[in-house]
Amino acid sequence: MSILVKNSDHLKLEGCTDWSVDYLKYKVLLGEPVRVKCALFYGYIRANYSHAQSTGLSLMWYKSAGHGDFEEPISFDGARMSKEEDSIWFRPAELEDVGYYSCVLRNSTYCMKVSMSLTVAENDTDLCYNSKMRFYEKAELSKSKDITCPGIEDYIQPGVDPQIVWYKECKPKQWRDTIERRKDVLSIRDVREDDIGNYTCELPFGNFMVRRTTELSVTGEEMLHVSVLFFGKTKQ
Repeated sequence: MSILVKNSDHLKLEGCTDWSVDYLKYKVLLGEPVRVKCALFYGYIRANYSHAQSTGLSLMWYKSAGHGDFEEPISFDGARMSKEEDSIWFRPAELEDVGYYSCVLRNSTYCMKVSMSLTVAENDTDLCYNSKMRFYEKAELSKSKDITCPGIEDYIQPGVDPQIVWYKECKPKQWRDTIERRKDVLSIRDVREDDIGNYTCELPFGNFMVRRTTELSVTGEEMLHVSVLFFGKTKQ
């Protein structure tokens, strides 16, 4: 068996190489699906799940309320929360799912571990998004700007164009001729000042909806307002 490990600083806890918490933080809205991938196969070892399995390694999952807290083995119900190859699928995510998920790849002589954080949040009052979970983009007046629907790769069938609906400020909108919708992109050919705002893309996934919201800010010389202050009359 030969699984190459990428060089980096790491800790060894109880005989298991512990890579601590991965930089990728999973964030999902309450009631939406999410896939939490074991990060070991995405940057820590040069092997995929099938290769690891063929060499006799087992993948186990644990959950804790906080990093460093007691970790409990996860009991998968196969319905709302299921283990599928190198990932955990939540269909859908609930508030009780918040925490740290550790995947451990091991056999009798080899052990490696990494943790991923999952945040589940509700929409802000009367909105279709949580303001703390938005993406951010900047555009310039009169220039072109593409707004993507980020992080939806796991919810698209291969070879099938995603059926995405776009909203502005959580409401359907009649888009002007200079705004084009194509696949997972909303393309603005001539940015205007009234394009500032929150754009939400919505993608159906089974019986669920996946939503991503991007706040767009616009800059340009025409938007710089200079206030001139007068401090009385000039002495004659």
